[in-house]
Amino acid sequence: MSYNTLSLITSLDNDNEFESLKTSFVKVMTDFQIRKFYHPFEGIIAQYDLKKSDIDDKKNSIEQIVKEISIQHPQKKFALIEVDCYGGKCDSEGKIYMGGEIIAEEDYDHTAHFKLLKIINDNYQTWHFEPFTREFFTKKGGIWGQINDEKLIYFGLGIATAFQHNPLYRVEMTPNELILEKKGGYYIYLMEPLSNRIKILGSIINDSNETLDDLKNVLKEHILYAKSYVFLDLIDKGEFIKLVNLEDDEMTEALYRFQSFNNRPFPSSSEKVDNEDIEPEEINKQVDEKANGLNKNSFWNKFKRLFKG
Repeated sequence: MSYNTLSLITSLDNDNEFESLKTSFVKVMTDFQIRKFYHPFEGIIAQYDLKKSDIDDKKNSIEQIVKEISIQHPQKKFALIEVDCYGGKCDSEGKIYMGGEIIAEEDYDHTAHFKLLKIINDNYQTWHFEPFTREFFTKKGGIWGQINDEKLIYFGLGIATAFQHNPLYRVEMTPNELILEKKGGYYIYLMEPLSNRIKILGSIINDSNETLDDLKNVLKEHILYAKSYVFLDLIDKGEFIKLVNLEDDEMTEALYRFQSFNNRPFPSSSEKVDNEDIEPEEINKQVDEKANGLNKNSFWNKFKRLFKG
């Protein structure tokens, strides 16, 4: 699934500034989603899904709008950043506007957004930026982190053993990816795009204390025993929780989205079956197998059979 957005971002100096900027954005930026964020700096983002329109025409019109907004707020720097992701690989490009002028520009690159956001606020220090995640405007919070010097299959074994028979959770796995979902609460996504580096992402759907305690217990028991860190960015609450089992000099962020790594989707009970040149009996059999989790050739079922004997 691709992700292609154009976002206007600026930092906030006080609480009143959010409402003022939001009013300016709403007047001229139709079809944009707008939200306040608190980490890594306090700011506002207005984001447009470029897949909805002719990209070149839309970008040109938005650039003119951003120029006018920057004239209305001449003391502020505004970043206009396009992010384009497919198959795990992400690139970005953008410009910084101030007082109606372009004061900085970055061409398409894996780290362009980092350089631009660093100009907006010097507190920006990581490649990961939560407002550039797919569910940012609907979720209660984000999850991200890293496990050092480990292989995904060992975490898959531990998580599968603990949760595969618990109806409150869902576990799915491919050779380099794993999802653990607490239904109605959160999901954790582990991926192994680099040798001996496991990246952690996820979303928090319910930010109640009970759900957050459950999430922290799962992370502590199944991830944080290894050299790792996990951050919980609670967007609605404006809180940022750090769970760390690393020394300060080990807290490095491995960059990985310069290449594709997830070449196949997770198995799904709602997947459509390709029925060309297949007998009706075989179609029914495939549908039944998928609906009942009996697709024995999937990686996930091979993995479970391997350790269940």
